[in-house]
Amino acid sequence: MDQLKLKLQEYYQQYQQQPAGETGKAKGSAVQEMESDILTQFGLPVSKRFVQILHDFVHHSVVNEQLIDYVSRKLRTAARKYLLSPVMSDAELLGQARDQKRSPYDVLPELGYPTHEYAIFLVGELLYRRNMTPQDVLEELKKVQQHQYWEDITVLSKVHNYSAHELYAKMKKQQLRFIDDFIQYLRRQEVSKPQTKRLTPAEEGYKPNYRTISKIQVEDIVFDDKTTPSLFGKIRNGRSLTRITIGLEFSELNQLLMSAGDLGVEISASIKKRLAGRAEGKPLVIDIKAEFGQVLKLENCYLEVYKPQHQEEGKWIEDKDAFFFVDKILSKKEFEKKAKEEEVKTKIQECLELIGGSYVYYQRLRRLGITDEEAKLRAGLQDELLFKLSYYLNKLKD
Repeated sequence: MDQLKLKLQEYYQQYQQQPAGETGKAKGSAVQEMESDILTQFGLPVSKRFVQILHDFVHHSVVNEQLIDYVSRKLRTAARKYLLSPVMSDAELLGQARDQKRSPYDVLPELGYPTHEYAIFLVGELLYRRNMTPQDVLEELKKVQQHQYWEDITVLSKVHNYSAHELYAKMKKQQLRFIDDFIQYLRRQEVSKPQTKRLTPAEEGYKPNYRTISKIQVEDIVFDDKTTPSLFGKIRNGRSLTRITIGLEFSELNQLLMSAGDLGVEISASIKKRLAGRAEGKPLVIDIKAEFGQVLKLENCYLEVYKPQHQEEGKWIEDKDAFFFVDKILSKKEFEKKAKEEEVKTKIQECLELIGGSYVYYQRLRRLGITDEEAKLRAGLQDELLFKLSYYLNKLKD
């Protein structure tokens, strides 16, 4: 039996000797080191999809030479396929991973980075969910790796007033961009329970910048046990289409689907069916075009949305990525009514400003020695009620 097969046999025995229920962290010093050693000898990164081959192996009740031969061949086949795959830059690999919805636990080891919670946040949240560019994510990963800040970030994330800590100043000096986003994200996760309503901006303590969007082309719907649904798609920006991610509640998702005609109803039914048979902890991903033959077009409603904000050095800063939360969903009729109301309010405001300005003109005429009655007539304020309104509107500006 060659050395690799002996290593596999030793790994099997070591794994079986673990106390029942031992945690992944506890086994890291022994079994995980052996996993890394075995995969490295086969020329494979320690990514989830390759580690899974070893985990499948150790869950057999009996080990023998035939099983070891089978696992060895499986690892060699995986290594051949991996090593002969087209050469891509790190940015291209990240872009492909996003398009294919690959697990960060697979992607990060292949890039040479640990599956640390900050690295997973950069890939899984910023790249996949918030549409950050692969170049921005790679730049941040390289800085953390270069200065070996992984454990420092873990320590900093547990500090209450983290922005006043010396580690924060040290990381900011190295221009780490997403530390604040990461810690705020962790704290939002702590206070948000599964399937419960997220905190409003007022509850978090900031005032968002609202905007209205429509005619969204939804490509994917994703959610898991810890997060509410997200819509991944595109929105027209001038002549081009821009990627956008929208976070919303389950009730809001259902409202949007019901407004989208037969396709929306079909997707809603598919979600309910898959929720019933879904394995706990496994994200639910619906690739709409692949499953239903076309993207979902939300054309019969308008979404009032806002970008989440995070605190940075005591100030609330709006996130830069194309990720939005839904505040309200308006039908076409509701939107048109609101638009008319806003237009009328604007016109009324313009009229009030003109009336208030008339009092200034009246005062100027009086200073020129023109009689009160003539000044009111020239300023268009001969009506006593109109004169009083102009006077008080002008006082508001003082």
